[in-house]
Amino acid sequence: MVVLTVGLHAAPAFAQDPGSTSTTLAEVPDQDIIPAPNTDEGPNEAGDRGGALQLALLGLVVVAIGGAVAVVVRQSRRAGGF
Repeated sequence: MVVLTVGLHAAPAFAQDPGSTSTTLAEVPDQDIIPAPNTDEGPNEAGDRGGALQLALLGLVVVAIGGAVAVVVRQSRRAGGF
């Protein structure tokens, strides 16, 4: 049983031809993949990069984290931690 198990697991390793390798080179992108600052136009819609929705989401995250910190500080003061 052990010989059969080892033989079945070793069979795919022997089936491969070690002499046939194929390597393809990836194309190198142009150097201007990231635009220079102030060369792009500003946001046109609320969902664009730097638009109103992104700023609102940033504000929501800041308020949520600030609220969580305030609750933790308040609870630790009640427990006598500070």
